[in-house]
Amino acid sequence: MKQKFFAIAAIAVLAIVGVFVFEHATSAQRPDRNAQSERGNRQGGERGNRGGMQGMIDPMSLVDNSWVDLTFAVKVDDETLVKARPIYQATREKFASKMTELRASGNWQAMRSEVQKLVVAAGPEFQASLKEVLTADQFAKLNELTKQRQERQSQQRQRMNRAREGGGRRGGGGAQ
Repeated sequence: MKQKFFAIAAIAVLAIVGVFVFEHATSAQRPDRNAQSERGNRQGGERGNRGGMQGMIDPMSLVDNSWVDLTFAVKVDDETLVKARPIYQATREKFASKMTELRASGNWQAMRSEVQKLVVAAGPEFQASLKEVLTADQFAKLNELTKQRQERQSQQRQRMNRAREGGGRRGGGGAQ
């Protein structure tokens, strides 16, 4: 009888410990519940739609993507990366400060046009600075990768728009 009780107690303790360990191991992988509710209670937080900024260019992602392309696709040497890093940092900080200022205004329509103006205005300066650091081949390859990325993103936006437009018409007349 004692052996049965001991075996059942041991199994119960193992099960409780297992549940406790599993709960804490998986909670390390989950986003903070409080932060999640502040972000509109959806996974991904600021990514995705950006709380009303649908279809808007994110200038910081343009800089980030260019850095990734330069580092991994163009595969420039470390010395060149060290020279290019301040250019990327300055451009990204410029975009970040302007985006913070624009988000504070809360006017999403004006924000869209301002972001586009910002990207157009900063582009030539950014390109000229990079041209001084990169070789002609590296610069051409980086520009080609950027062009390809923009084409893919444009195609993806078009597919999403078509899906959205088609989704509203299904089922006998959604909101039109």
